[in-house]
Amino acid sequence: MKHLSSFLRLSVVAGLVFVSTACNNVDEVEPTNKGESAFTRLLITDAESGEITLVNPSKQSSEKFTARFGGSNVYPTASGRYAVLVNYANDFVQFFDSGIVDHGDHADVKGTPKWAAATSSALKPTHVYAMGDNIAIFNDGEGSMTLFRETDLHATAVQPKTVKVDIPHHGALVAFSNGTYAVTKKNPAITGSLPQGVRIVDGNGTVVHEATQAVTGIHGDAGNGETALFGTTDGVLVVQSNGSQRLIPYPSEFEKNWFGTIVHDAVADAFYGYTAKLGVYRIDVSGNRLTPVVVTDQLHTFKVDKEGREVFALLNDGTLKVHDGRTGVARREAKIIGAIDPAAKVKPDMTITKKFVYLTDPQNSNLLILKRSDLSRQPAIAVPGKPAKLAVIGAQQNVSGDD
Repeated sequence: MKHLSSFLRLSVVAGLVFVSTACNNVDEVEPTNKGESAFTRLLITDAESGEITLVNPSKQSSEKFTARFGGSNVYPTASGRYAVLVNYANDFVQFFDSGIVDHGDHADVKGTPKWAAATSSALKPTHVYAMGDNIAIFNDGEGSMTLFRETDLHATAVQPKTVKVDIPHHGALVAFSNGTYAVTKKNPAITGSLPQGVRIVDGNGTVVHEATQAVTGIHGDAGNGETALFGTTDGVLVVQSNGSQRLIPYPSEFEKNWFGTIVHDAVADAFYGYTAKLGVYRIDVSGNRLTPVVVTDQLHTFKVDKEGREVFALLNDGTLKVHDGRTGVARREAKIIGAIDPAAKVKPDMTITKKFVYLTDPQNSNLLILKRSDLSRQPAIAVPGKPAKLAVIGAQQNVSGDD
């Protein structure tokens, strides 16, 4: 359930079109190696220490910063300017500012990379959901959600709002564009940490629409502002902002398998889910069906580009497969790393940009880089320690402006 939706990134860009036309002194900034976009950054956390690495791949350079704790998960905000570092073990959330603002057709530099003032110390923060200016975090240890506004992350006088929404459980939430939230609900009569339903609450935690569809367990979610999807043991739970709920049934080949991860691509308005034993499926909400994209029983992780054009599936044997995100047609594949040790405490993490694929290599203290077009290996970047989780932040732009 530790996934971050990029919903409304397109809307953010559209909303800034007027602003960007007023910017002066727009210049082209050429990447040093003619490769990655000049304003793209990667933030990498360490599995053991609090050291984090901010990488500028276009210059093959990096900077070091120190987080409060080691072993954090990291996610980009909707704008891409900030990264959210979530440390479940130490009940702590903090935010890193890339100093880069994406205006859609160019980027601006706003100060230097640094920690934002905002933090949270609610119990067992787990799930992050970002939409527009809003960031919501579900706290497993207290069944609450903590709400931030991205524009307030540097404001020392503004405190995040934490509201109780249920009893403690391994939960999740999805934000709607009308200001409400679809949040998971635990049935206390059922053992285990997973929830059994989803209800809609407002920003104060008041129930607006009660859960109407009960399932055995929920894990995995995504949304597009009007529709929220949750992976459940009984099918894909579709929750509309008006409170209506229904299940999309799993195909017969699922048997006892179910989606533990669901993602959404804002530009394509496409949903995808995966199960490690069956692979990646495209979720057709209006057609009420699931279509296989990458069929495999050896899936380690997958990513979809922002346009929903290509799905990148990393297999346990170290093979990277690229398929058409809509039709499932295989496009290219390559053996890019050795087999992933199932017993390893720290496994490779993967992310993609418009031009490259990036993987952490914790055993060799490297960031591995592949060209998207042909999966050819590029020079790696050293990342001391045990690089664990990574996120793309900043802006995938080569044009700068003076806002």
